[in-house]
Amino acid sequence: MRVDYVNEEVLEAIRRYTMGWVFFGIESGSNSILKHMHKGISIEKAMDAVEYTRSQGVHVAGSFIVGHPSETEKDYVLTRDFVEDAMLEDVFVSIIEPIPSTRFANLISDISEEDNPSFKPHTGQYSTLKLSESEARFFDLMLNAETSKPVPRIVTNQQYDALLNIARSQGEDVRAVTRLIWKYKKLF
Repeated sequence: MRVDYVNEEVLEAIRRYTMGWVFFGIESGSNSILKHMHKGISIEKAMDAVEYTRSQGVHVAGSFIVGHPSETEKDYVLTRDFVEDAMLEDVFVSIIEPIPSTRFANLISDISEEDNPSFKPHTGQYSTLKLSESEARFFDLMLNAETSKPVPRIVTNQQYDALLNIARSQGEDVRAVTRLIWKYKKLF
């Protein structure tokens, strides 16, 4: 659900006729990245929607996208901080993926492998895991999300390994699609 669609009537219907959850497509904690994604919302509006929804007795989850080529370390930290501050009951994270004939695919088709976060090796705290920058941000955000819920969860070794495998799998998928977009660039 979009954060700018929240109102008392909608939340009352969700509370009465569903399992009582709202999944917001927040995507980033950085207003700069939200503008690059053409979301048409602000992070302040997103936090207001989260807080209002929770105050109305509805469970709140959020989805986030990492790895946009314009996403700086500062932008990523703002996203991680938002997830921690919002204390969402569930969090979904994806590495941004180009879909042919979209604005993002057009953008990504002109970005070199060296400048693409889904190809660029991560050199920070997860460097020994041999992740791309996008994979590392996915992994880090998921780990932080688990410990930032209203009832924090301890991440077991099994969960850690599962999140790491998901990060790698998403990264492989994004790289495969990106290579196809590069290959067939003139068709799109």
